[in-house]
Amino acid sequence: MDKTKKKFSYSNFHTIVMVIAFTPIALYVFHYIKGDGYGDKLSILIGMAIFAVLQLFVQSRFYKLEKKDEMVQYNLARANRITLLTVLTVLFAAVFVNDYFVKGFICSDFCWITVMAAIALRSFLFMMFDAPSAKDTEEE
Repeated sequence: MDKTKKKFSYSNFHTIVMVIAFTPIALYVFHYIKGDGYGDKLSILIGMAIFAVLQLFVQSRFYKLEKKDEMVQYNLARANRITLLTVLTVLFAAVFVNDYFVKGFICSDFCWITVMAAIALRSFLFMMFDAPSAKDTEEE
């Protein structure tokens, strides 16, 4: 039996992270639109947590993540900086809206949606920065 694991790039890793982080947001939106007939929010989130744990188990068991090179670190730092500024802006705007317009706007649903959106945004930005451009693939 071959003991070597398949290589797994950071772009592939962040694609999975983005999908896992975005899925609870989509399920929450569907639950909000359809109402209580769609299912219990807690059971949906527990199902997503089980899916995420199984995905991480399979990935750690059968795949090996590539080492970070300088470009990956640079792109990840850019994605982290933009995500941090975006989250701070969203939180500031939410506090403003909560204080002056809609009381009760900031709740537990808002908090976990913000966290999941930040994770998905970070992975999305990293994938956009890490994608090869036409100039990179051009043969000379």
